[in-house]
Parts: sequence; structure tokens; C-alpha cells
Amino acid sequence: YFRFWPIFKTCGASSSGFLNPFQLKRWDEIFLTTDREAVEAKCREEGFEPQWKGKDGLRLVSTQDAVQLHPETGVPVWHNHVTTFHPSQAVGEYRRIAALRPTLRNRAVLLLSRVLALFERKKSGEDMAMNCTYRDGSPIPEADIEAVREATWKHLVVFPWKTGDVVAIDNYAVSHGRLPYSGPRLVAVAWA
Repeated sequence: YFRFWPIFKTCGASSSGFLNPFQLKRWDEIFLTTDREAVEAKCREEGFEPQWKGKDGLRLVSTQDAVQLHPETGVPVWHNHVTTFHPSQAVGEYRRIAALRPTLRNRAVLLLSRVLALFERKKSGEDMAMNCTYRDGSPIPEADIEAVREATWKHLVVFPWKTGDVVAIDNYAVSHGRLPYSGPRLVAVAWA
């Protein structure tokens, strides 16, 4: 079991006064309201535990099994956000991206992610903009997350998009993502 929590604020700045690159959207943008009771009701409806942090912060805690049953096949599948919210994720992913596509830009982003991670890791786990722990609140060792990333990248399928391409993804069966790209791009997404 994993616990995930992104923290959302009603202002675009972190408590230290400068922009936090780990910060997600503001909670009033996500919920389209500043009514805390309405936010709490929506959180409960969606299975999140809302925790208010100070005057402008909202932590959404989600506790999930690491493996869930596929809703159609009943097969156990790895279906969670552990790698998305773990503090080591940005550096771990950009290290692989820079190795796969060793451009100056990708190397620069890797270096930047390492520097920013140093600042974020100085915070307690409860105060990180995004974090993931075991259900009991204990930290997940970076080596364990690295093993998950390694398995993900081992089975990664990369394909170049062309105008007119359509892809349908069973999000229970496979993960999805994108690599850095250049040039204009328009992707229309529909969830069902």
C-alpha cells in the first residue's frame, strides 16, 4: 500500500516566497471554488483525504494498493502513482532521458532537476510538494523506486507520432507518458 500526497496552494509561490517547480496547480483552480467545504465534499467523493495546511495549502492524501485488479479481466496489475509522486522521480527519469537522447537541453534539465531535488529534499516528507510513502508513512527507499523505474524503462515502447495518429490506452494495463520533443504539437485527449 502506498500513500500519495500532492500539496496545492491558493497562491503560486511556496512558503519561502519563490516559485516552487514541484508545486502543482492551485487548489482553487482544480476545484473551481475557494469554498473549503465544497472542496472537502468533492475530495471525499473521489476517495481523497483533504488536509488543510496553513492558510493557503491543501494536501490531498490518497492511500492505494500497489496492485489492483483490472476492472475487465480481473488480472492483478501495477496501477498506482508511486513513481510520479516519489521525490526521486524527476532525477531518475531525466537521467534516463538524457541517456536515451543526449542533447544539451536534456542534460541541462537533468542538472537542474538534481539541483532542485536537493532543495526539496531538505523539507520534511510532510512538507514536500509531492511525496509518496508506504501506507504506514515510512519512506520508500530510493533503491526500490529505482527498481520500479528500471522495470518500466525495460518495457518502454517509444513511437514517433505523425499527424492524424490516434492512440487508445487501457490505463489499467499500461502506463503512458511522453518524452521531450521539439516543434509544435497539438494533442487532443479524451478520457472514457
